[in-house]
Amino acid sequence: MLPSKAGIIRNFLTGYLAIAVLLVFSFGCSGPPSSPGDQQGSSAASSDMPELTDELIHERLNGARVRDIPEENGAGEKISWGFYHEEPKDIIIVDKQINGSHATIVLDIKTQSGPNSRNPRYLAGQFRTEWELQTGWVLRKWEIVRTENISMKYKNLPKPPAENSNNSGGQSP
Repeated sequence: MLPSKAGIIRNFLTGYLAIAVLLVFSFGCSGPPSSPGDQQGSSAASSDMPELTDELIHERLNGARVRDIPEENGAGEKISWGFYHEEPKDIIIVDKQINGSHATIVLDIKTQSGPNSRNPRYLAGQFRTEWELQTGWVLRKWEIVRTENISMKYKNLPKPPAENSNNSGGQSP
């Protein structure tokens, strides 16, 4: 049986309405357009811009990676270091410059490998992070898009003694 003429029109209008709603939401979430000379538009856009707080910087640093980190004494290979939630970090924000949807932040950091690391290391020094305000369908959030080592260096730490599972006393004879 073929659908009725009213059913076809109703399906067409429902589809058309769904597309119209999607278009309204996709254009309505980004805020008003602004040009560099339009002071009113730029102040409206900056008012809904999420703040780049110290807490956010500390949180988003997890997952970031710094490349070309030399060993403190210059003897070893350069390494790449990725930051993780569980590693201890002492972070100082040295410089923070925000220009619209772009930010440059210089961090001074001291960190080290977790306790179960195969190659325990201590790192200290400064590096630069470049941030961009990423805009999605609904959310706007600051993301690190680039890192650059300024003075960060690493030092190899002594490996923890291996636990001997055959000796129940924990001491060797």
